Amino acid sequence: MKAHLFFLLIQLLAITLDCYIAHSAGQPVHDTEGNHLDRNHNYYILPTKSGGGLKAIPTGLRCLNFVVQESNASLLGTSLRFTPLPPNTSASETIHMSSDIWIEFHDLESFCSDRLDWHLTERSPELLGQLEHVATGNENGVRSFGVFRIEKHGADVMGYKIMSCVDKKPCKDLGLHVYKDKTWLTTNEEPFMVVFRKRYL
Repeated sequence: MKAHLFFLLIQLLAITLDCYIAHSAGQPVHDTEGNHLDRNHNYYILPTKSGGGLKAIPTGLRCLNFVVQESNASLLGTSLRFTPLPPNTSASETIHMSSDIWIEFHDLESFCSDRLDWHLTERSPELLGQLEHVATGNENGVRSFGVFRIEKHGADVMGYKIMSCVDKKPCKDLGLHVYKDKTWLTTNEEPFMVVFRKRYL
């Protein structure tokens, strides 16, 4: 009897989770003011918990930077812009959950470009091992767009997680990896929960 109830609960949980995912997919992503995320505006990616926003730091390689979190919670980092990929573009230009997007630092000063796109790289700063890191720009000076998605995560109703989706393989959560005095944005089993704050000029 107990085994029967256990399997029944598992089935109900699976159905509930499927319904939640189906409901969330395609829903607009909201910023900290409750407005829809828009491809025509810049935003800061901020943690739901501790630390500051995200920024890029140089690697010593031409035009290639790695994404890290500001250690000071009062620092917002560098603003970014989100671009929906076809066929998910729409007249409203709204960013939706579970939709493929590009992410780029839109106003980062660089002699290579004033827009540095996010992508995963196998290069590893400071000998960090086999982790895949989020990088911006390209050592050859050309753009190499990575594909990402914004999703909800579990029961956390306050924030979102960002996932990397490469070559139609299963998407990977992005999280934080602390090494020495820096906090790197990498693929990670524990997602980095974030909110999006609109930047005003």
